[in-house]
Amino acid sequence: MTWQPIAHGAHIDWTQTDPLDGADPYLVWADGSGFACYGGLDAPGKIATLIELQAGKTVADLLIHAGGGLQLADIPGAYRSAGLQPRFITAWPQAEFFKRLKTTLASVVARAEISLPVVPQRAKFKPLAAPACGPAVRRGIQRKTLIGIIDDGCAFAHYHLRDSAGNTRVCRLWDQEDQGAFVHQGNVPADFGRGHEVTGAQLQSLINSLTQYAAVDEDACYASASYDRLKKAATHGAHVTDVFAGAVPVGSRVGSASMPPTWAAASDVASSDDAGLVFVQLPRACLQDPSGAWLDLHVLDALRYILSCADEHTEQVVINLSFGPQRGPNDGTGLLEKAFDELGAEFPHLTLTLAAGNSFSERGHAVFGLKAQTSETLHWQVMPGDETPTFVQLWLPEGATQVEVKVTAPGIAPSPWIKPGEAQVWPDAARPSCGIIYPPRTSRGSIGSMALLALAPSASFSPDTALVPHGLWKIEIRNTAATALAKPVHAWIDRDDFNLGTLVRGRQSYFVDPLYDPLRYLKAATDDTPGSPALVRRRGTLTGIATGSAARVAAGYRHSDQKHVDYSSAGPGRAPAAGLAANPDCAAVTDQSRSLSGLLAAGTRGSSVVRLIGTSTAAPQLARWVADGQPPPGPLPGPHADPQLEGAGLLPL
Repeated sequence: MTWQPIAHGAHIDWTQTDPLDGADPYLVWADGSGFACYGGLDAPGKIATLIELQAGKTVADLLIHAGGGLQLADIPGAYRSAGLQPRFITAWPQAEFFKRLKTTLASVVARAEISLPVVPQRAKFKPLAAPACGPAVRRGIQRKTLIGIIDDGCAFAHYHLRDSAGNTRVCRLWDQEDQGAFVHQGNVPADFGRGHEVTGAQLQSLINSLTQYAAVDEDACYASASYDRLKKAATHGAHVTDVFAGAVPVGSRVGSASMPPTWAAASDVASSDDAGLVFVQLPRACLQDPSGAWLDLHVLDALRYILSCADEHTEQVVINLSFGPQRGPNDGTGLLEKAFDELGAEFPHLTLTLAAGNSFSERGHAVFGLKAQTSETLHWQVMPGDETPTFVQLWLPEGATQVEVKVTAPGIAPSPWIKPGEAQVWPDAARPSCGIIYPPRTSRGSIGSMALLALAPSASFSPDTALVPHGLWKIEIRNTAATALAKPVHAWIDRDDFNLGTLVRGRQSYFVDPLYDPLRYLKAATDDTPGSPALVRRRGTLTGIATGSAARVAAGYRHSDQKHVDYSSAGPGRAPAAGLAANPDCAAVTDQSRSLSGLLAAGTRGSSVVRLIGTSTAAPQLARWVADGQPPPGPLPGPHADPQLEGAGLLPL
């Protein structure tokens, strides 16, 4: 049981001089481990992928040079409509496409990365099948304001989402999963070839058929639609939708020491008849993976779907996304972030709002410099009973060509020093449990490179599953060059707990650093100590898609004292490009007080309200503010001004 070079699968052209240069490390790991962490790869082996085309290249160029690894039907029609030449597209290519990335496709494809959900042990839902996509579709909802929500669980029959005539304001709803909701009522969207979509008229017809004596049978509505995400009393999407566009705004539900909540109805744009809601339901197989490895393809498709609902009546489009991964590059050069930039240029009336993240105190981020001929060691606590894979990304600055990585598992001999361009696994190349994939350059970002540490689960009910030992792992990083690194090294641990309403399979690992909070026995620290030598940091924890320039990012603050809440992620980014502060745009209320965390908003039934904690509620508040014509971000200066925590200030209720 020793460290060995990774197995040579079918998706990497190992005949090249430097086969890993520019590669996606997650694809290399998947290829060398038989796609084990993704539930295997069923025939015909098509993989959800986000692609960046070279400037001036088209989908036609892509198909010509793909060598049969990509067909027209593998690319959604939303990316190949007449007159549209997007550089960022989604597709479902086969192995031959990836093998040609460094040969015939090198002049056509700038970057490509897989977008597959990690499949946990005892998974409830199977990975998605590749679709057969048709031509582009223009939908149109005939509303001045198009409100888009990409989330989980839309309570379309809820009375907070009705217009003045008593009809639902949800104009379109697309479930991206083939075996999801609306199989009997909806149609497969031709341009995306998967899932089912319904119109507002179809939703209202369903509601009317289950209404008696002016009372809607919401249970029957959701059961008839086979919308099993709404079996529960609360869903992430129902809460976020109500905060964004519900009949009662958040400010009406929050009281103070001297004033109770007013519960007054809203009179803003987001709750008006002029605003139409388009909701995209994310696939259940993806939601059971909290890492967000799948976000790129499904979110970009969701954005294109929502934008296809705009028409000549549309004056503004405001879209909210309250999901995000805890991974790099955190410098605005990630593929999805660059796709946001492209959409912003293509649709000047579009505003996209994102949550800052909830990893401020999760000990999932480390940062350190490396002088010449020196090393640093990260201690990484891998949890027992973890039925999901675990990943760490080490992001290196430009010019760090002589930095090497070594890993030591509890009770196991250390790995060799892994150099750029190498990929090694343990204990057996045929059935690896751990891998280090270290390309000289990576498709996951444009500044520097990234070394990926991939671990199999630490527990399983199947004897055939490769496992790793839990306990304290060591990650050593050394600089063998004669000069110091110009910028620091950053490390991020992928999120590995669970999403609301999903099965608990993962257990979040974390970095251990005795200098992180040395006085916690007296009083726990609430922020990084200036000048501290600690490697583990609270700041620099924005989600991996929230450091670009095209989206508005909302952090969280506490209403009672207007202070930063201890979970709300903060800037700065890793190496922000010119003009990018890589901080939140503003902060919105996410906790009422120290003793009353979270905010109340709609449950899935009647007048029920539930309390959700996290910056997921901050982003839709910012979206509602923008939809009402307020200049984004439009905050008020906070009493504890700190741009890395609250951006330009506090968003009022």
